[in-house]
Amino acid sequence: MVNFTVITFGCWLNKADSDLIITRLRDQGWLYVEDVESADYVIVNTCAVREEAERNELKLLRELSVKYPGKKVIVSGCLTRVRPASIKDAAPNAILVTSHGNEVMDEVLRRGGDVHIIDERPMKYLPRYMPELHGHRYVVPIQVGCLGNCTFCVTKIGRMGFGRVKSYSMDDVVNAVRDAVRRGAREIYLTGQEVSAYGHDRGYDLVDLLERLLREVDGRYMVRLGMMEPLELSRFIDRLLDVVKGDWRVYRFFHIPVQSGSDKVLRLMRRKYTVDLFRELVTRIRREFPEATVATDIIVGHPGEEDDDFWASVNLVRELGIDKVNLARYSRRPFTEAAYMDQVPEPVKKERSKIATEVFSQVALERNKLFIGRVLWGIVSEVDFKGENYVVRTYNYKPVAVKRADLGAFVKVTPREATSQRLIGDLVESEELNVKYRLDYRITEGLDMV
Repeated sequence: MVNFTVITFGCWLNKADSDLIITRLRDQGWLYVEDVESADYVIVNTCAVREEAERNELKLLRELSVKYPGKKVIVSGCLTRVRPASIKDAAPNAILVTSHGNEVMDEVLRRGGDVHIIDERPMKYLPRYMPELHGHRYVVPIQVGCLGNCTFCVTKIGRMGFGRVKSYSMDDVVNAVRDAVRRGAREIYLTGQEVSAYGHDRGYDLVDLLERLLREVDGRYMVRLGMMEPLELSRFIDRLLDVVKGDWRVYRFFHIPVQSGSDKVLRLMRRKYTVDLFRELVTRIRREFPEATVATDIIVGHPGEEDDDFWASVNLVRELGIDKVNLARYSRRPFTEAAYMDQVPEPVKKERSKIATEVFSQVALERNKLFIGRVLWGIVSEVDFKGENYVVRTYNYKPVAVKRADLGAFVKVTPREATSQRLIGDLVESEELNVKYRLDYRITEGLDMV
């Protein structure tokens, strides 16, 4: 029997792609192991979004090449299209799979050498739910590609972009989720490069998928939606809010990347919306769900960003009370238009990043403090990174650390402390809760459950 392991860098979509690799190889009779020492094959699924990730990946490949010269290394993912020569320099004997080898892993193994994939992924296979690896969480990719062509983005080269989208069929997604829920999955993460573009190539959209999934998959589970680009989200925001309002099984969580609070910088980025559209979306969400968690992405130091543009981003987060900001210092990436623009000096980017981190942390802290002393319900999602606490994800996806709980159980918690990253609280009751919930979105009162 052949042993293999997979090392994953990057986003939730990359994690789902790694699960697909594991699924495909297990179907061929291979045994998945969690450590490199025991593996005959080491598969590295790469990310190209940031320069820091690239450095870490190449460092790992060099270490694998030196420390384990007898092991076979397969490199897949976004970096393979962006830096193939650098990968070969770091690990000369590695098998290079240009782009994503998840759905063609059997072809990779049949050839035994580098595989350069020209055609886009066939969208035939989805990863299987694997509770022994991921507990009660099932991450399912629903689409790849995006409808944009941003100047800073290297993912459009590493995966798909330039206005191209490929979606899994609703039948395949619903069937995969139904099977996962039957086998014990309690959290369903719908992920993709831009989930708001789902179905663009098939004549339906994300709301159609969500409605059908909730209607046809019985059970007690929570659905988490992935990143939704503002312009695409605006096309169906009212329908989406109606679905979320009508079913307790959808996390009140909205990840909407704004990238900058300056319309000038958004134009330089070639984003397709204005700051006012983002503001309107957040306002509409908060009107329906005052307690909803709104997350966004912001890049500081993009070429052309001046002080006024930077402060526009900071003030936008303050104004809207954004719960979580994924802050990135602009990273110059190959083959992107922004790489050839006049660059913001590195010391300026570092200073802006420091200021933004402090402000965004304070905004997140104030937002989290609103929930201290409340009685909230949620699902015991995972053990924290230190292994010391269990993390309850509440109905609005707020993380609450408790001392002990049963993974996958629906529970009530009362937060007693807050940090910018999470709440810390106590379990109110640990037994399974009734299926039917009455959701009360008033910010001043706890959520009742009947």
